[in-house]
Amino acid sequence: MAPEISCFAEFDTIIPVLHKNQLLAFVFIKSVNNGDTEAETAFIQALSNIMLVAIENKRLARKQLEQQAFLRDMEIARNVQNNLFPKQLPATDQLEIKAFYQPAQTVGGDYYDYIELEEEGQFVVCIADVSGKGIPAALLMSNFQAVLRTLSRKGQNLKEVVHELNYQLSSNANGENFITFFVAVYDSNSKTLEYVNAGHNPPVLINQQGKAEQLSEGTTILGAFNPLPFLSTGTVENLDVFSLFLFTDGVTETFNDQGEEYGVERLEAFLKKHQGSSLEDMHSFLLIELATFSSGRPFPDDLTFLSCRVDNVPA
Repeated sequence: MAPEISCFAEFDTIIPVLHKNQLLAFVFIKSVNNGDTEAETAFIQALSNIMLVAIENKRLARKQLEQQAFLRDMEIARNVQNNLFPKQLPATDQLEIKAFYQPAQTVGGDYYDYIELEEEGQFVVCIADVSGKGIPAALLMSNFQAVLRTLSRKGQNLKEVVHELNYQLSSNANGENFITFFVAVYDSNSKTLEYVNAGHNPPVLINQQGKAEQLSEGTTILGAFNPLPFLSTGTVENLDVFSLFLFTDGVTETFNDQGEEYGVERLEAFLKKHQGSSLEDMHSFLLIELATFSSGRPFPDDLTFLSCRVDNVPA
């Protein structure tokens, strides 16, 4: 019988409507004749369940369509992002570049690139990590890459390129996103590497003598301030045989069971140890080492690194 509450007092029966043992609704009944109340109640309860199942199925179908649309959007964003990466990387005795990219989700926020400049003997390598993931990160990185490649082709110096990238990012992202970025230009004629580090993990440069150096000179993250509060370029001279390892924080911030991160010291030791290995083997060994260090747990962040080896000594 209905409870003695003013708004329900006129009803004689309340029927709970369940779907998969979950209470979804109540049906309130008021008898209008002296018929078989029990039979009427059973009929109404059955009819209510049928209607509710139909409504629930429609809701699930709508949810499935929304999920399918989301997956299509993610697939489009993943294709957009994959198209940002260079289709081919150089593999000669003078210059070899290998890269690895594994997003933590369907669409990540990391980016790397290699650009051969019009000036003979010059090329650009870079790596970046955009804040956030998914479709917004992919679209922002797409715009970032377009600006970077346009500026690089124009032959502007690194300071001009970084200032313009920061301006475009600040304008397009409205201060809601930022990018850590490292870019370097190597000139085989002068044997000089010029670079800017914009708040990114310092890449590791190892020269012919096996000495490791972290490249940290530059500025702060891009997109947070306009104009940039400071900007300087780093220069390494007399480089004819060297290797350069660029990476995002997914590498060094891999943690073990004790909560220790892999860190830069372990990475430098690994790079020195495998200096004589091929780049392909070195990347495979690094993935094995990181997986072993983390006890096989999935990587919580995008995992991206790029290795560049130069032998600029005439044969």
